[in-house]
Amino acid sequence: MGVEVKNPKRLVPKTLVFQLTEEQLRAIFMESDINKDGVLSKKELKHAFGRLGAFIPAFRASRGLHHADANHDGVVDKDELDDLIKYAYRLGYKVT
Repeated sequence: MGVEVKNPKRLVPKTLVFQLTEEQLRAIFMESDINKDGVLSKKELKHAFGRLGAFIPAFRASRGLHHADANHDGVVDKDELDDLIKYAYRLGYKVT
């Protein structure tokens, strides 16, 4: 004659999470151009990926540079920025 008692699940409101748009990513990268020279160095990319919440920003900066730096000059310029944004967008960075 036992009565089984089920633990009711806690009703916790889910946090709304949205993937950043390409425009939002562009703004974050451009804001990370600390010296305002129009290109993103590896240090500035590290800062940007840190703002995006990357687990290891230095790794993401290296990979982003690898994906976007078409002319291999060690920076991402305005002509290469779209490739960097596409790379970051594929990673699915989100804002809560």
